[in-house]
Amino acid sequence: MNANWFLFLVIFYSVGVKAQHFNEYSYADKMALSIPPAETYTTSLIANYIKLNFKTDHEKFRGIYTWVTANLKYSTDSMYSINWGADAEAKITAALRRRKGVCENYAEIFNDIANKAGLTSFVVTGYTKQDGYVNRTGHVWCAVYLNNEWFFCDPTWDEGLTYNTRWFLVPPDQFIESHIAFDPLWQLLPYPLTQKEFNRGIGYAKKNTPAFNYSDSALAFLQLNELQQHQAAFRRIQQAGIENELQKNWHAFIKMKIAIVHGENDMELYNAAVEDLNRATNIFNAFVQYRNNNFTPAKNINDIHAMLDPIAGAILSAWQKINQIGKSAENFQYNTDGLSDRLRALTARVQEQKDFLKKAHLPPKM
Repeated sequence: MNANWFLFLVIFYSVGVKAQHFNEYSYADKMALSIPPAETYTTSLIANYIKLNFKTDHEKFRGIYTWVTANLKYSTDSMYSINWGADAEAKITAALRRRKGVCENYAEIFNDIANKAGLTSFVVTGYTKQDGYVNRTGHVWCAVYLNNEWFFCDPTWDEGLTYNTRWFLVPPDQFIESHIAFDPLWQLLPYPLTQKEFNRGIGYAKKNTPAFNYSDSALAFLQLNELQQHQAAFRRIQQAGIENELQKNWHAFIKMKIAIVHGENDMELYNAAVEDLNRATNIFNAFVQYRNNNFTPAKNINDIHAMLDPIAGAILSAWQKINQIGKSAENFQYNTDGLSDRLRALTARVQEQKDFLKKAHLPPKM
């Protein structure tokens, strides 16, 4: 074939693919770029606009992706800094206010808008490889579920490329060529690569092992609470083998997150136990005040005894909560000794009052 003719065919095909891509998303892109500024101060506002003005889930995903890539600028002053410790809401609020950020901001905003628009999306953390070289800093992107299939979106790498995007709805077997998640589940592959295989450029291929049902596993993962998700990811990363410093740091970070969640649970248990103790103490004090008033106004003995009865349930409830503190992870934060001593002391004082009532000359039982 004539070289010039071959070149013409290549150019013609390339232009045709771009034209097809442009036509496919032209409506969604146009709508996304025309969202009124007043509707873009929060992810909730953007999500509401998307739900009202975009018809299909495909268009909604594209509209969100286009808005994010067109309206956020990459922050070069913090390009090597990924703040894993900050919560998602803080990352979203800061980036929307400044209209700039790094990969985690792009991913968190895209993900939050998508979920608030009724779509299925998840923020994935890992690292990348470009031109055969592994990037030694972490990276963040999103996995999305569309028409019963999983895809990846990396809005950071398409920043400013509204009509010529490369990283929107990329199939997992292509995405793995440049991106690998710390948690092997979020490769979304039936035969996940090891970190070493990815680093060495070993291409994705079927293996002589049972295929992993990643789709159902990912959907089930999204139904877990925060603690369960962290625990599941921690186990998978450990089982897959920790093969580099980035993965080691992420594994340690998840362990810290698990400890934080346990700490928050312990705090809730401790505060609830204090409330139980206070409730029991108030009931006891009301009884003592009634006794100090010489049991006036007069009540029959049954009603007087009944004044103390709720205390036992409140004390039992407090003990049950105290016994749960530190059960899931070692408790360094909440000293339950003082609370336990107060419960024992109150129990003894209640018993003293009950013993007194047995001997007191009060109106007969009715």
